[in-house]
Amino acid sequence: LATGYKHDKAVSLGKKDPKDAKRAFAMNERKYLIRNIFLESVAGVPGMVAGMLRHLHSMRRMKRDNGWIETLLEESYNERMHLLTFLQMAEPGWFMRIMVLGAQGVFFNSFFIAYLVSPRTCHRFVGYLEEEAVLTYTRELADLE
Repeated sequence: LATGYKHDKAVSLGKKDPKDAKRAFAMNERKYLIRNIFLESVAGVPGMVAGMLRHLHSMRRMKRDNGWIETLLEESYNERMHLLTFLQMAEPGWFMRIMVLGAQGVFFNSFFIAYLVSPRTCHRFVGYLEEEAVLTYTRELADLE
């Protein structure tokens, strides 16, 4: 919603009236970059939340975590590197920065509570998010080509 990306609507309208779809839902390189910046700024949240909670759990139980903490934090760091790469190509405005702040706040707290309830479900959810990211980037490349 924040990035204006409506692929399904564009495709369905494009089958009926391609010109109208292009006008109503057109995405250009700048819009895609802003979308990617927004998504990558939120994508680092699950690894950070999961790593933090597993770290605290390991300390409470006084037992090793067998490398999970490092793996999760590395994934969060990797998403941050993606964000920094996109920031080299485009600089978001103040509105997008506010949207990122709000999205991170809501998503961090929601994911935190969800991870306390069911870590397994949260890991599966992140798997679905990664699948959607691959699909989104594939669509972007096809669209820009």
